[in-house]
Amino acid sequence: MATLREKVEAELEQMDQALRELPGARRVKKLSVLELGGTASLLSSLYHGVQNILKQGLLAVGVALPSGAAGHRDLLQSACEHGIVSAELRDRLAPYMAFRHFFTHAYGFDLDPERLAPLVRDVRAVYGCFKKEARRFVRMQAAKSRPSKSSR
Repeated sequence: MATLREKVEAELEQMDQALRELPGARRVKKLSVLELGGTASLLSSLYHGVQNILKQGLLAVGVALPSGAAGHRDLLQSACEHGIVSAELRDRLAPYMAFRHFFTHAYGFDLDPERLAPLVRDVRAVYGCFKKEARRFVRMQAAKSRPSKSSR
């Protein structure tokens, strides 16, 4: 069975690939409807990766995964409460959560490049913070599961 670290690193690798495919924020306003849809799909995939890691983190600490209409919001809040992400990062991730919800229920031609551009502009910085905090959490969990020197 894969460790938490292995699961998180595999997800981060997929997210890195999605991030490499994103156009720069300046280009977003010039994209065709199809290109805009692809960009939106990549952003949505990145947030899906965030959620996968948050779920793995909560399961690792024995917390039941939220469900129901507010499940996505509750997942992010619970991850914050259990030290997987900071409150600052939770707040920075919230617009991507909202966008993923919108994108899931919208038609591709409803995408507004003016609203998408700031998400694309900021995603690399937000993802960098997420990656750092996710790895910190994994290290903390690994340290907790190692036997202490006094118990050896």
